[in-house]
Amino acid sequence: MSPTAAAATTDVGAATARRTPPPVVSPLSRPALRPLLTCLLLLVSAVAWRKGSYFSGGVDVVVLAKAALGVTALALAATAPARGVPWRRFPVGPLPLLTVYLGVTTVGAALHDSALPTVVLAARVVLIATTAVFLVHAFPVAELLSTLTAAMLLLAGFASVTGVGSLASGRLYGGLPPLNANEISLLVSVPLLCLVWRCVHHWATWQDVAAILPCLGVIWLTGARTGVIALLLSVVVLVLMAPRVPVGLMCGGLLAVPAGLYLVFLTPVVSAFATRGDSAGVLTLNSRTVAWHAALHYADTPPERLLGVGLSVKEIPVSAMYRTEQILDSTWVSAYVQAGVVGTAVLALLVLVTFARVAASRPPMRSLSAALLLLLVSRSFLESGVLDATPSGITFLVVALALRPPSLEEQP
Repeated sequence: MSPTAAAATTDVGAATARRTPPPVVSPLSRPALRPLLTCLLLLVSAVAWRKGSYFSGGVDVVVLAKAALGVTALALAATAPARGVPWRRFPVGPLPLLTVYLGVTTVGAALHDSALPTVVLAARVVLIATTAVFLVHAFPVAELLSTLTAAMLLLAGFASVTGVGSLASGRLYGGLPPLNANEISLLVSVPLLCLVWRCVHHWATWQDVAAILPCLGVIWLTGARTGVIALLLSVVVLVLMAPRVPVGLMCGGLLAVPAGLYLVFLTPVVSAFATRGDSAGVLTLNSRTVAWHAALHYADTPPERLLGVGLSVKEIPVSAMYRTEQILDSTWVSAYVQAGVVGTAVLALLVLVTFARVAASRPPMRSLSAALLLLLVSRSFLESGVLDATPSGITFLVVALALRPPSLEEQP
C-alpha cells in the first residue's frame, strides 16, 4: 500500500471514530418496558421486605415471593433478543472467583451444621449473577446501565415517598419496601454518579443538571455518612479521569470550596450531619467496633477460621450495653465470619482483579466504571453486601461483567 493510500485509510478510520456516538448512560432516559421491568423485579427481589429480619432457614410467603420475582427477572433477561455482548466474546469477569467464594462459605457452613440456609442464600446470589449475565448479553452496556439506574431511582423514590414519615426520627427510611437509609442512599448515589459523569463529558442536558440537587437532597436526608464520603471520592475520580473538565463544572467546584468551608466551620449543618448528635459515637465508629472485635474471636475451630460458618450468619453475640447481638456492618468483617480467611482472600482478589480490568478498559466508560466500583468498595468497609443478593451486588456484577478490554472491542 502506498503512503498516500495508507494516510487516506488512517483519515477514514479517524473520521469513523469521530462519528461513533458516545455511550448514552442516563438514569433519566425512557427505557423500554422489558429491560426496565427486568431490572425492577431484580432489585425488588434483592432488597429487604421485612425490617430487621434476616433469613436463617425455612420457607414462608416472603421467601417464595422474592424467589418468584427473581426467577421472573431471569426468564425475562434470558428470553430477550440478544443485542449486547455476544457469547463468543463474553468475559467471565468475576464469575470464577465468585463461584470459589460461594463454594468456600458453603463448605464452611456444612462443617458448622448450617448448610441449608447458606445453600439457599448462595443460590440467590447465583440467580442474580446468572440474571446479570443474561442482561449483559441481551442489552448494550449503555442501555443496561441507563435502565438499571432508572429502576434504582424509581424504587428509591417510591420507598422514600411512602416512608417520608420516618424523617421524624431524624433519617429517611423506606416505607414500602422498608429500605434501610443506607440502601436508599446507594440507590440514589449510583444514578447520581451517572449524571455527574454526563456533566464531566459535556453530554448533560438541563434535565440532568436539574436532577442533581434533588438526588443530593435525598442522600442528605438519609444521613448516610459513609455513603456521602464514598460519593465524594467517586466524584473526584470522575473529575480526575475526565479528558477535559467543563468550564461551568470547574467554576462550580471552585465556588463550592469556600461554600463548603463556610458550612463546616461557621454553621452546625455539617457537624450535625456527621455526628447525628453523638460525637463520641463517631470517634469510636459507634457500635461497629464492638461487633468487629467480637467477629475476630467468633471462630472457635481452625476450619471455622479458614472457611467461615456460612452466609446465614448476619448477627453475632456481643458483650455490650442494652444488646446481646449485633449485625456485621462491614463486607470484609462479614466475609471473615462467613467465609473465613480463605473466602476473604478470594473476595479481595476478586475486587483487585475487577479494578485491574477497569484500568484495561476503554474510555469514556472506564471512568464511570471506576467511579461506580469505588463507590461500592468504599462503602463495603462500613456496610455489608457488596457481593451479596443486594442492589450493591447487582451493580457490582453488571459493571464487572460489562467491562471489555479494547482488544475485544476491536474484534469484528
